[in-house]
Amino acid sequence: MDEDSLPFDDLEIKSTLTAGMGVFTDGYELYSISLVFYYIQDALHLQIVQEGFLIASSYYGAAISAILLGFLSDKMGRKIIYGLDVGLMSIGILSQSISFNFFQLLISRVILGLGIGADYVLSPLIIAENSNPKSRGKRMIITFAVLWGLGAVAAAFVDQILIMLGEPANIVWRIVLLAGIIPAISVFYLRRKIPETYKYLTRIKPIKRELEKLQKELGGNVVIKLDNVPFIKRLKTSIVLILLSTIIWVLYDMYSSTFAIYGPITIAANLGLSPIDFTYAAQFLAGLPGQIISIYLVDKIGRKPLIILGYAGVAFWLFMYSSLLIFPGFFGFNIKISNPLQAAEQLTGEAAVLGFTFYLLNYLFSAIGPASIIGSAMLTPELTPTKIRGTSQAISVATDRLMAALSITAFPLLLSKYGLGALLGVYSIIALLSCIITWFLIPETKGVKLE
Repeated sequence: MDEDSLPFDDLEIKSTLTAGMGVFTDGYELYSISLVFYYIQDALHLQIVQEGFLIASSYYGAAISAILLGFLSDKMGRKIIYGLDVGLMSIGILSQSISFNFFQLLISRVILGLGIGADYVLSPLIIAENSNPKSRGKRMIITFAVLWGLGAVAAAFVDQILIMLGEPANIVWRIVLLAGIIPAISVFYLRRKIPETYKYLTRIKPIKRELEKLQKELGGNVVIKLDNVPFIKRLKTSIVLILLSTIIWVLYDMYSSTFAIYGPITIAANLGLSPIDFTYAAQFLAGLPGQIISIYLVDKIGRKPLIILGYAGVAFWLFMYSSLLIFPGFFGFNIKISNPLQAAEQLTGEAAVLGFTFYLLNYLFSAIGPASIIGSAMLTPELTPTKIRGTSQAISVATDRLMAALSITAFPLLLSKYGLGALLGVYSIIALLSCIITWFLIPETKGVKLE
């Protein structure tokens, strides 16, 4: 049977669960560091440069592992290294919880990042290559955008429970970081049992044992159409699309990863909110509603319209938030700003409510488009052939994680020099630029078969 007539439903559900729990762990661990950052800062007496490196350390690790394991997934198959990622994550999670100085915690977070980088390469491939083209977008958003966000919420919930129990700060941050090992370990067995992907077996290497498993899973024989074009030729003919999807992902993460990490630290404090309250409000009032809209529309109207609409909203609302911080009088607030770098900290009352409204609207539009589509690592897997998909995704992930790491590392220094208002203005320009690039250069992939 060909792709259009195969019953993918059960395989899609199993793939979503298997990949999604790894992404849930990614969201939990990447976000939790921001929730307990103040505790770590007090316990380890971090300097400002150390703060940036520590928070970005998992991104540096992700850049290293992505490029190696992505290439190997094209040569050896997806399954053979699927599970290694959560194994590395588990080692990093455990070691960070027993770290007693900056260097130990830094190395632990790098190891954690090695697992996350591998997961960012492999999980999108698993979902994309095991999905019906008509529902692929929906599956990828559920796996990545939704479950990453729920991982962040879970981290906030664990933090809240520990605080309510009155645990000391030095115990709270260790338990919060350690709890991420539960979803990581829970999914290890599933990742070893899932068959090799449909696309890899039918296009690259029809491994007999894995093919039998897949046919049993799908309830029928599959059509094998091997891709005999040389690897290098496929890579050369796809390089422009790889670079475009990489650029659009890098631009997205330059502001989104910074917000994800520093939002509970910087923006929440500037608006008088606790990191936990900030997390719940952002995810349930803006993130989840936007993701639901995206899930409903992504396979109906396509990826490009949602990305363009989302980025337009992000650009506008970040501009409004930036303007509020720099020119509060324009909004009718008589706030005397003695130090522009501290402007955001002086937003109280109605001004703080308006600032948070602007932020939530930015978050909503991001969830409708770029966060759910670009942030779900959807572009590169959908734009490149199976033979080079792992390598293509590796290039995108490694470049994106490295640039995001540099942005996160630099953020405390840039914030202290230029202030939050100026940085939000820059992020607004980045969103507008991304909107233009998507409009003119990114192809639509709605319902398109992956070859």
